[in-house]
Amino acid sequence: MRRATLVLCVLALVACRGGGEKQSERGHAERSREVPGVETAPAATEPVQELVRAFATVVADEQLAEVRDAQTQLAQAEARRRLAAQQVRRLEELAKGAVAPLKELEAARADAAAASAEAARASKVLAGFGADQDHAPLADGEQWVIARVAQVDVPHIAAGAAATFSADAFPERELPARVDAGPAYVDPATRTAPVRLRVRDPAQQLRPGMTGAVTLEMGAPHDAVVVPVAAVVYDDAQPVVFVEEAGGRYALRAVKLGVVRRDRVEIASGVEAGARVVVTGAASLLSATRLPPEEEE
Repeated sequence: MRRATLVLCVLALVACRGGGEKQSERGHAERSREVPGVETAPAATEPVQELVRAFATVVADEQLAEVRDAQTQLAQAEARRRLAAQQVRRLEELAKGAVAPLKELEAARADAAAASAEAARASKVLAGFGADQDHAPLADGEQWVIARVAQVDVPHIAAGAAATFSADAFPERELPARVDAGPAYVDPATRTAPVRLRVRDPAQQLRPGMTGAVTLEMGAPHDAVVVPVAAVVYDDAQPVVFVEEAGGRYALRAVKLGVVRRDRVEIASGVEAGARVVVTGAASLLSATRLPPEEEE
């Protein structure tokens, strides 16, 4: 008799626990239906490109200071080489008449060899900055901007790529830009490469020396699931979205984010295209899921 009574008590406890869990689920669902002002939008498939963000500076002309320095060094080295060669020829003529000392001629030849080696080194340094190409002048309302991209991104940056520039002085403005010339070299000190861009500035507010941030598109576009940025909320460090289900319920889905561009964000995993996600009221829904289950009287 006692054993039968104990079995009945255990069964009653299990039933109560299962009922409590179902009640909790019903409570969360009811609360999700009761959250006012919830609006949804479909998760869409759109072409997306990877983005690179880099520090940038407005410059007065398209030529880099490093290139100008290298050109100056090469010009100076070539001038010394020509002077040394002229001195050698002069002393060689004098030596024919036994007028110039042999030691002076040998010293001049050594100077000429050193000047030639210096000019060769300067030429190699300048060649490291890439071939000097002719570029169309700036159009009205355009400015030159030099961005510094990390060396790991250099292979993905190509001339003609679309970009945007936001000056620190006008962070609310995003100016359209285009890569005028891809990276030709990497600075070993900073491990970055300069990228020259043409930036549209119709208001002509940019000034040489202004700093800002450049966002460059790289690589070929790929189709991806995207949702409005407002659809993503964070459960601690985990990004989540709420997906509309039957009966006015909203299911919480953990997602992995991809490229963020303006008001759209790529969902790398967690939501399929066509699903309707909450774009207004997601934070309220997240708060509702954290409330304890309501007790039935």
